[in-house]
Amino acid sequence: MGKIVITGSAGGIGQATRERLVRDGHEVIGVDLRDAEVIADLSTAEGRGAMIDAVAAASGGRIDGLVAGAGISGPDPAEVVSINYFGAVATIAGLRPLLVNGADPSAVAVSSNSSTAMPDLPEDLVDACLGDDEAEARALAGTEPIVAYAASKLALARWVRRTAVGPDWAGSRIRLNAVAPGLIDTPMTADMIEVVLSLGDLYPIPQERAGRPEEVANLLAFLLSPEAGFFCGSVVFMDGGSDAALNADAWPASPRGSRPSPAVS
Repeated sequence: MGKIVITGSAGGIGQATRERLVRDGHEVIGVDLRDAEVIADLSTAEGRGAMIDAVAAASGGRIDGLVAGAGISGPDPAEVVSINYFGAVATIAGLRPLLVNGADPSAVAVSSNSSTAMPDLPEDLVDACLGDDEAEARALAGTEPIVAYAASKLALARWVRRTAVGPDWAGSRIRLNAVAPGLIDTPMTADMIEVVLSLGDLYPIPQERAGRPEEVANLLAFLLSPEAGFFCGSVVFMDGGSDAALNADAWPASPRGSRPSPAVS
């Protein structure tokens, strides 16, 4: 059985994932603001550094899996960006040395289908995140937490795809992927479920319900497992069909220009 770190372990998807992994016999090191083995604030560089040191001490310098699930939806857009993008990236990059020592190591970031469901997201904010400029990203976060949330999750998904295929990850036999849940019935969304389900074509959910945290936990458990060994840089949507309904022809898409055809078998 493995030793797995989960940020955001005290509630919602993180808590459900913790329960699933413990039930499967894994050792879980939870990270959150409360009710966790490691108490940490991922909104600041100091808090992220303290978290990495604490996890290293608690794990004995080796982990087999990581779920970067800590995130908020409001009320401060700048804080949303700091936690959802910079906190997640610092967690994944900072704990990579512990994954190197693990058995068949795997890391999964929790993005969101809001990254493709919300039109006209501010690309300058996404670019500031991907450029590792937290001060600029916070300044560009605007006044709408929902926009900052979606943009930060889009940046996180792009970071995963760019990073996963590099020498520090795939080249070091460490799997890195992301999941993009849709509307999930958690404390963060409790007050908005009925409203979202009534949006119709603005935000369609073909399955006509919110997802359950346990369903996302099952997907995360799979991606952490050896059975998911050929996943690399994937962003897996789990949203009751929303992304497919909104963007059926957007992806997969043939790339523009020409490139050599990859060998397949």
